[in-house]
Amino acid sequence: MARVSDARARQFWDPNHLVAAALNEMVKVKPPQPQPACCFDRGFYWDDAILYPPATEWEAQPAPRFWNGPIIRAITPLEESLAQQP
Repeated sequence: MARVSDARARQFWDPNHLVAAALNEMVKVKPPQPQPACCFDRGFYWDDAILYPPATEWEAQPAPRFWNGPIIRAITPLEESLAQQP
């Protein structure tokens, strides 16, 4: 987490790919939305940074404002997106 120091950022490990599977479904159900330029392997997105708008309602499968990876390459554009957030 040292690379993204914003307190709004969260990092977690998804060993059973539950979040990754949900992201796959969101991409199918909620176009158009940002999609990462990489990091799709064995049917799952991995090592991605995803940014949602403030006050997002999770029940509605929200579309992110930013989604890309791998994290090491997404840091600058993610920081730019965070700077634009209220």
